[in-house]
Amino acid sequence: MDENRSRTQYIGTFMFVCVVLLFSAWIEQSFLFAFAWGGILSITTYPLYRRLVQRGMGNGLAAGLIAAAIFALLAVPMIAMAVRAGMELPSLMAWGRGALHDGIPLSPQVAAIPHIGPRLAGLWRHYLSDPEELRHWTAVASRMFATGDGRELPHRVMDMTETFVIATLSVYFYLAASRTLQADIRAVGSRFLGARARDVIRNTVGAVRGTVAGLVLVGLGQGVLVGIGYFIAGTPHPALLTLLTAVVSIIPFCGPVLLCATMLMTFAANGVTQAVIVGVIGAIAYGAGDHFVRPRLISGSTSIPFLAVLTAILGGLHMFGLLGLFIGPTVIAVALSLWRTAAAEEQAR
Repeated sequence: MDENRSRTQYIGTFMFVCVVLLFSAWIEQSFLFAFAWGGILSITTYPLYRRLVQRGMGNGLAAGLIAAAIFALLAVPMIAMAVRAGMELPSLMAWGRGALHDGIPLSPQVAAIPHIGPRLAGLWRHYLSDPEELRHWTAVASRMFATGDGRELPHRVMDMTETFVIATLSVYFYLAASRTLQADIRAVGSRFLGARARDVIRNTVGAVRGTVAGLVLVGLGQGVLVGIGYFIAGTPHPALLTLLTAVVSIIPFCGPVLLCATMLMTFAANGVTQAVIVGVIGAIAYGAGDHFVRPRLISGSTSIPFLAVLTAILGGLHMFGLLGLFIGPTVIAVALSLWRTAAAEEQAR
């Protein structure tokens, strides 16, 4: 009788907990991504927080200082990019009106390309120098933008701003309560995973920190190096392109695509030599970063093969957007940790 009552009570408790958790997730669904971003940023900056506390700074002050630094580090470049774009918008609009009225004149550098120059020049004259053809394709693009995601752009900007603010606030509260959170996570992990919890937690933290270092820091560094090439070569709008390159380089394989576009822009504006300068500096930055620095940072933190990490990054990007860049490697790290622990336990028998 007591055994049946205990089993019924256990099942009832389990169902009640599941209902409460699902209902809580439903209530907070608009902010789950913000809380996840806050957790990622908190895990990344926790060593700095602990160092500040060890030097005598209070928990709240250290957490607030790091949250404010994250806000400034992420918000200032975005604001600078928006301000720069706003300053250059009148000239770009004037250029666009002139292009729609008179067409885009053929760049002499394009016609001078050996072998393919005449063919490219013909395509340029047909699609870009002809005002009617240019207006046609501009109208097609405008209709696509107006009927697609273009109408949702203001709403998405507001969502991104809200997510960013909530994520920054989450960093403060996560770090300020880090001791309690760590104890709770270890207790709950031990309750459900037993001795495996320690390896799972360690690999989760390592995957997050390695991915942040390998994607964000390396991407920003690549953007700065390539931006130096923009200024040296006289690429049009170098400051705006540098900020855009730094942001785009965080996502694997996207930086080289933008680099090719800026090389063509530099070639059309200033000639072959300047385009080669941009290409060489970009090849060095992306070659060293993508083939040496990034694999070492990401794989070294979790002992996961870089191919698995790369596919996890791309798969997470497809499923969850930018947040998936960090969710993918973390899930793979936990899965491999459980696999290796189970294999080691079985071999030890």
